[in-house]
Amino acid sequence: MVLFEAGRHDRPKPGEMLAAVAQGLLRQLGVWTPFVAAAFVDNRAVVSAWAGEAFDERHSIFSAQGGGWQLDRARFDQLLIQAAAAAGAQVRLGSEVRSAVREGQGWRLNLADGDIVASAVIWATGRSWRLARSFGAKLRAHGHLAAYTRFFDRAPGNCRVVIEARPEGWWYSADLPDRRRVVACLTDPDLGSELRDPKSWYRALAATQLIAPLLPPGARETATLVKSAGTATVDPAAGERWVAAGDSLFAADPLSSRGIVHALRSGILAAYAASDMVDGRDELARTRYAMIASQGFADYASALANHYAAAARWDTAFWQRRRHQPEERAAYQERGA
Repeated sequence: MVLFEAGRHDRPKPGEMLAAVAQGLLRQLGVWTPFVAAAFVDNRAVVSAWAGEAFDERHSIFSAQGGGWQLDRARFDQLLIQAAAAAGAQVRLGSEVRSAVREGQGWRLNLADGDIVASAVIWATGRSWRLARSFGAKLRAHGHLAAYTRFFDRAPGNCRVVIEARPEGWWYSADLPDRRRVVACLTDPDLGSELRDPKSWYRALAATQLIAPLLPPGARETATLVKSAGTATVDPAAGERWVAAGDSLFAADPLSSRGIVHALRSGILAAYAASDMVDGRDELARTRYAMIASQGFADYASALANHYAAAARWDTAFWQRRRHQPEERAAYQERGA
């Protein structure tokens, strides 16, 4: 098995929240011990000002599964890469797959330093869907959202994730290992272009009630990222000797906090499907994987729409787009949600 990774995990990366339910998946992958040794930040509570100005604090001690973790994402990804190499995978960092063409029963993958022929391919390139055309898959965007993110050091915290709805969208912050912190504003791409300008971003931050006080006077900005964060899926989930996994299969809105757990679970299932394909059970593998993938998305869209609608208390473009229409609101109330 060969694992191609376009990057080298040497830069800050968004996606810090890992739910407690991931523990079983990490154990299944055999990385629980090194994960514990990495000493990521234990999440103790989620603080939010969402449906109103008053804030709500949900402590992890009241969760049956615990509170999860706040990750240094680059270090977490390095941990998984090291585990794959220890398990026998050949790891090639800085190797982007440019295209894929069918060859025999498998695929010829084109990379900068040559081609390689694979019996089956697990397609897990995150929110880069360049290979969709090669595999004959169609990308479906269910919503548009962008994250305008800045990382800081000298900004210690108290193991809490903080979320605040604002007229322009919503803000998010979490303290990270080594006294670092991530702060992000999420809004629609056509509404947030000015947030690329540091003055506009910091001006919007200053208007927040819960997020701005998290940055002490000595905090130092270390990195800036602007990334797509909307919901997207591909169809089909699997094809002739290929299987989509992680964000390539289903990229979730960060508000759902399900991105990394979904990536771990779908990666494990994709490995089983690819193994079945190589063993000649192609049709069974595709059918079973597509059914599991569709179940993972079934309740997501309505739950996310209802959560956004609960915070739509401003007459701004971002929230106007997320309000329930009158008939949707009536159905929602009728269900007692």
